Amino acid sequence: MTKVVPFGVFVRVRPAAEGLVPVSGLGGRLVAEGQELTVRVLEVDRVRRRIRLAAAG
Repeated sequence: MTKVVPFGVFVRVRPAAEGLVPVSGLGGRLVAEGQELTVRVLEVDRVRRRIRLAAAG
């Protein structure tokens, strides 16, 4: 994870791409910056350049 914010966490999915896992997509997990997290892609919005993710497993 690259950044923990009140509404979720940002995760680097590629060297030049980050996505957001909203709090609702964390499944109650406690997370910390720098921690690895397996995620699944829920939505890619190319126009707004956003990737919405959810914690896997």
